Amino acid sequence: MSDLKAQSTISDRPLEVSTGQGLWGAWLPKYSWGETPSGNAVISDDMDLFGYHGDLKIVRRFLGTRTSFESRAFYATAESTANGIGAGENLPRPDGGVPDFNLSSGQAWRLTSGVENYGFDVSLRDTWVTRFGGLSAGCAFSYIAFDQTFDTTLNNLDLLREELDANYRGGKAFVGWDGCFLGRPSNLDLLIGFYDMNADYDTDINYQTEMSKNVTTLEANFTTRRVFRDIEFGTTLGVMYFTDMPMIEHNDNAPASIGTDDAFTMKFLFEILL
Repeated sequence: MSDLKAQSTISDRPLEVSTGQGLWGAWLPKYSWGETPSGNAVISDDMDLFGYHGDLKIVRRFLGTRTSFESRAFYATAESTANGIGAGENLPRPDGGVPDFNLSSGQAWRLTSGVENYGFDVSLRDTWVTRFGGLSAGCAFSYIAFDQTFDTTLNNLDLLREELDANYRGGKAFVGWDGCFLGRPSNLDLLIGFYDMNADYDTDINYQTEMSKNVTTLEANFTTRRVFRDIEFGTTLGVMYFTDMPMIEHNDNAPASIGTDDAFTMKFLFEILL
């Protein structure tokens, strides 16, 4: 690919396979359990997590036409921990039963939170060559999953394990640009997604609940590439915003329920064209 052409989705290659590895950040709804007399959460985690992201992308071009078929699969994971000392508070049972869990004064608690994010997109894109580079538009079927776990211990003894799984099924519409940025082949995609979100909450004390909701997403991905010793490398920066991400709501004198709040994720990948 030449810098003069500088259009990474308009190529004489009928098939491209690339893989990316890098960093992932997730800013998910806050976790909280119990309430102190002053109104603060007894056990909490801000759920700002950082970890690993892996990506595999395949582009199949129908040469002589404007059309390309694209598919992408991804996996990301991250963990965080929070610690504290109890002051004699009670923690409501997720099943609404009695008595509450008791956090005695001086008892050390630890919350280990983890999330796995994975899914795939299958897209169809049309690209038009213009004097400003390649302008494209398309649509995609998309599946996204978030599997969260919350493990709470008191003085290193297991107290409660909770799982919150969310599946997003829907579609995306997108527009794109391909051209030369700072002398390198680059492309920018802007996407809007519409999903049916289904969330399931489960605990190790045999209590479950679920919810469904329609969710909108906004996404942007920017990739720039360069050639080194006949191998094409690239970097990708991507952000994705969710209008609704499930969160656990622990309720006094009632079973736990599922609420929602907004969230977003960010990735920074180093890619290689195979």
